Amino acid sequence: MKNNEFLWCCGIEDTFISDPHPITGKTLDEYELTGHYDLWRQDFDKVKSLGVDALRWGIPWYRVQPKKNTWDWSWTDKAISYLVEDLKVDLNLDLMHYGTPGWLEGAFVHPDYPQAVEEYTAQVIERYGHLLHMATPFNEPHTAAEFAGRRGEWPPYLHGYTGYLSVYKNIMKGTLRQTKLLQNANITCIQVECSGGSFTKIPALQKMASVETVVQSMFFDFLTGDLSGLEPFFPFLEEHGFTEQDFSYFSQQGTGIDVMGVNFYPQFSFQNLSYDKKGDIQRDNIHLWTEDLIRILHSRYEKYQCPMIVTETSVRDDVAMKSRWLEEASKAVYSEFISGLPVFGFTWFPIIDMYDWDYRVNVGDKSKFKACFGFWNQEREEYCCAQQYRSIIKSAKELNR
Repeated sequence: MKNNEFLWCCGIEDTFISDPHPITGKTLDEYELTGHYDLWRQDFDKVKSLGVDALRWGIPWYRVQPKKNTWDWSWTDKAISYLVEDLKVDLNLDLMHYGTPGWLEGAFVHPDYPQAVEEYTAQVIERYGHLLHMATPFNEPHTAAEFAGRRGEWPPYLHGYTGYLSVYKNIMKGTLRQTKLLQNANITCIQVECSGGSFTKIPALQKMASVETVVQSMFFDFLTGDLSGLEPFFPFLEEHGFTEQDFSYFSQQGTGIDVMGVNFYPQFSFQNLSYDKKGDIQRDNIHLWTEDLIRILHSRYEKYQCPMIVTETSVRDDVAMKSRWLEEASKAVYSEFISGLPVFGFTWFPIIDMYDWDYRVNVGDKSKFKACFGFWNQEREEYCCAQQYRSIIKSAKELNR
């Protein structure tokens, strides 16, 4: 990744929760649900047709390592070679976009998780390192800790912030190991986290809103090894299992941030907390727009002073809003790049419609859980915005010549 060029990118949803849900028995492998394992060549051709520089796409760890000492690269060998060598599309490889192999009992809280994910990363580098310029060690540690550690929806099915931090700490230990391997291999690490949080006008909910906002960005403090900015939240961390040894360990293990990946969704990145008529906490999505995205990019740069890239953004279901967001957000980010803010890319994610994560935890056929974020539907019919993105990319590249 060159610091003087802007990357136009897209992505394919790559969540892999292979453990059958205790109640529904369902798994959540987006490649399987969307048919990407069979349609990968067709899907990559669609990526190429957009004129993008790079694709954000992940390896299903549980498939390439079905047993502790068994590796199967047959599918990824074909897919990665076709994308990078035949189509000449760069790859931002998602090493971990949620989900661990079934043999790793306890998933993220297994004591050997950091070592296991390090070994997996080493195997990927050995096999594909010559084809990689950039990779994401772990996509959104907060989201994984939220679903696996606080909500109890993903393995190991823990609850509350004590569960959250149990998952988070082990993810971070593994991510730091992954990062060091990638950096030693001269592969740029794009460290991706969500950019959301919570607001409230109710004093009794202020602490909750603050905590929910801080945990969505503290990943970058752990990467730098400088936890001083989290000091007001030390009591909260300690209350939920963070020890003096943890503070010492993470303060000493910082790797720095090669490139910060920012995930931003205008429909639901931020929420407003209030009470409903019964006195229960109510969460309402806050509708944000380009000025909010740009404000976040500026505040992130002001704090961390590192290069950035928008690694995920899109709009769900609303085609008119999707078209407007694509036009205005892409131009706003590119304009900031031209003006000197070190934000070096824009990624529409995903370009092929996916299935809502609620599918795994609820009864019903997958057709009831379609999530329309993309340009093509699950049947690979183009229904919006693909030509618009082609034109945006073409115009920007012509201006840059």
